[in-house]
Amino acid sequence: MMELKKKVIPIFCDIKPSELKVVQADRRIPSEEVERFNLALEEAKYTVGLAFDSQNGNWSDVVKNAVDIVIESLIEGEEEEERMLQPASNHFSYTHRALMQLQDPHTL
Repeated sequence: MMELKKKVIPIFCDIKPSELKVVQADRRIPSEEVERFNLALEEAKYTVGLAFDSQNGNWSDVVKNAVDIVIESLIEGEEEEERMLQPASNHFSYTHRALMQLQDPHTL
């Protein structure tokens, strides 16, 4: 996910992000996969996420916070998409009017 530049919201359960590491590689897993996983963990260390301490926390709070973040991200994504499309439609409208005026100056 990280290498595809998708938005990731990690949930750190009973661990601090700085403590993330592969303890021991399983020999059955190809070294390339282990390396990719290690790189993803390194990147996740510096990603803002949700922390959960099972001794003191409540799972329902974590789930509610995660849902709120996902909804906020979806809204931001839609707004960004609309902003990106808006100039294109304005440009098209302006270009269309200019072409129409060239064909018939009395069109507007």
